[in-house]
Amino acid sequence: MSGSGPVADSLRTRPAGSGTVISRTGVKGSSSGSMGVTRQGHAGGNGRNGSPSNGRKKTATGKVKLWSPWKLILFSIAMGIAGSMYLTHVFQTQNTLREVQELRRDHERAHRIYTDTRRNFDRATGPSEVYRRAESMGMVTGGAMDPVIVLPK
Repeated sequence: MSGSGPVADSLRTRPAGSGTVISRTGVKGSSSGSMGVTRQGHAGGNGRNGSPSNGRKKTATGKVKLWSPWKLILFSIAMGIAGSMYLTHVFQTQNTLREVQELRRDHERAHRIYTDTRRNFDRATGPSEVYRRAESMGMVTGGAMDPVIVLPK
């Protein structure tokens, strides 16, 4: 604001995330009765110097108190639940891995059985086996079925 005097000196504006924050301080920078007011009309601040509250409280000695007892209890419970969920996930993953390994062994065993069976079937139905059985039954090979045709030049 432009101008001079106690009112102009006591009003200060600064941009905020969603609008301009107007804070009022007493004349000559005193902080008596200051409370920040946003453009939307919501009161903000913690009652001191118009600074916004960030959820921390000051103790009697002036130090910032980070954790109240109920916040610490809730945080401990949340961490316990998160840890329990993590351990449950780890055990379920180990069980799933064990099942996958067992299924892989079963698949490999079934594949070996299939391969052996297929090999035995191919041996039993292959041309050499068919010719051997035919000869044992007294059959004779007929030779080439189609004679070779030679064309004159």
